[in-house]
Amino acid sequence: MRLLAVLLVTALVVTGCSTVDSADIRTSGMTADLLVELPESGQAAEVTASFRVGTLTYVELGSGEKVTVSAQGLTEELRRGKFAGATRYTGQLEATEPGTEFTLDLERDGDNTSAPRSTVVLPESVHLVAPVAGARLSRRTAVQVRFASGPPQRLTWTGQCVQSGDLEIEAGRSAATIAAGLIRAIPSTSASPRSGGSDSCQLTLTLTRRTTGKLDAAFKDGTVVAEAESVRQVVSEP
Repeated sequence: MRLLAVLLVTALVVTGCSTVDSADIRTSGMTADLLVELPESGQAAEVTASFRVGTLTYVELGSGEKVTVSAQGLTEELRRGKFAGATRYTGQLEATEPGTEFTLDLERDGDNTSAPRSTVVLPESVHLVAPVAGARLSRRTAVQVRFASGPPQRLTWTGQCVQSGDLEIEAGRSAATIAAGLIRAIPSTSASPRSGGSDSCQLTLTLTRRTTGKLDAAFKDGTVVAEAESVRQVVSEP
């Protein structure tokens, strides 16, 4: 999910996007992207919702319309904002217990159909034990990663001087190995030199556990997912 988000932002920056008033759009024509995230150290789940027509046209809700999230008897109205030109609605809810069901409710105005029940269950939390923050890791040496076991997980890595990558981790595993050479440097060219010309850079390791929920049938299509994450910043070296 994080890699997809990076690619989407890149596309938005390169090609641009537009916004359309919701009064002109039926719910049945919207694609909804709904995400509940549980940071490792957070006391609250972070919720993001966006509504699109096509790929780069975002829907901005009008007066009398809102999107809310509910869980464990708590309800929060999401606030509108823009990121890289995309209109998104964000908020937090202090509901972090694994197995908690989150419900996202889009309330429409006038004769437009509301979408009151997109649901997803919060997955078990995740925790990266090793490597520790700040560790210096050679790309010529295998990297041993340890974490709390449980349902399937996904490990991703990104950095300014390396190519992004990932590993799918089977259920029940508490360790994995990033093989030597699997974290690859981005080839340096005169046309696109890396900052400072260094072959070392900060590497972000992200462990993610994900569940997929059920989108309200009023939408055209879209996704509703929940993710638990554990992030470590290390250093990637030749």
